[in-house]
Amino acid sequence: MIGEVVQERVTTGIAAAATTNVLWLPYIQDGASLALTVLGIVWLAVQIYYKVWRGK
Repeated sequence: MIGEVVQERVTTGIAAAATTNVLWLPYIQDGASLALTVLGIVWLAVQIYYKVWRGK
């Protein structure tokens, strides 16, 4: 019985988030773009370190 209530609330929350997708999607796209840029720069720095300073 309690599990059914929790499942119903989770399902309702996901449905509500999906219907408001237009409101929060641009923020996620901006954040993901920034995170991937930073991740790319860090990966490049790691590659440079291993190629130049470690001589591999």
